[in-house]
Amino acid sequence: MDAEMMTVERFVGLELSEKLLVMANTSCPEDVIRAGGKDGSWRVRHMALRNPSAPEDVIRAGVKAWSLWERRVAVGNPSAPEDVIREGARDPYWEVLETAVGNPGAPEDVIRAGAKHKNAKVRKAAVGNPGAPEDVIRAGAKSRKIQMRVKIARQPRLPEDVAEQLSKSKIVEIQEALAENPVVPEHIRVVARMKVEAGRR
Repeated sequence: MDAEMMTVERFVGLELSEKLLVMANTSCPEDVIRAGGKDGSWRVRHMALRNPSAPEDVIRAGVKAWSLWERRVAVGNPSAPEDVIREGARDPYWEVLETAVGNPGAPEDVIRAGAKHKNAKVRKAAVGNPGAPEDVIRAGAKSRKIQMRVKIARQPRLPEDVAEQLSKSKIVEIQEALAENPVVPEHIRVVARMKVEAGRR
């Protein structure tokens, strides 16, 4: 099915599975994505909101939806405007906030606030954000929570001295994350791989 040639008239007559395929295509015309954003099926609406090519008005409508899952998908869209992400960060449900602070387009102040949130999943989303500021990464590396330090060890912006600090850990999951992270210097990755192998014996 050629989503680029899809019309709204054809789209509304499709079966659910076909609509989902059309909504997943980033080449889908904006008017068809708009139709998907108003579809009677929540699955189709989610796919429309998730599409990086979704028009801004579809994303803005999604962040105001009554369904927290639609709001969550809208603020997680990589094309979501900054004000939509900020609105998601003010949502009363932590699931929406988690997605907002984890969006790579999230402003640094939103990520910083998420890193201090009482909910551990929100904090993990903040430190795992590829746009996390260095102070958030450094603070997360000192966390007593293993999964928080694993997220930091996977960070694409991981400073070398923080990688060095994490490499002293005896936790295999942290060493695996360091060994797999391409931004970690090779000498640290080699030692991390050796620790992983030793931990499996």
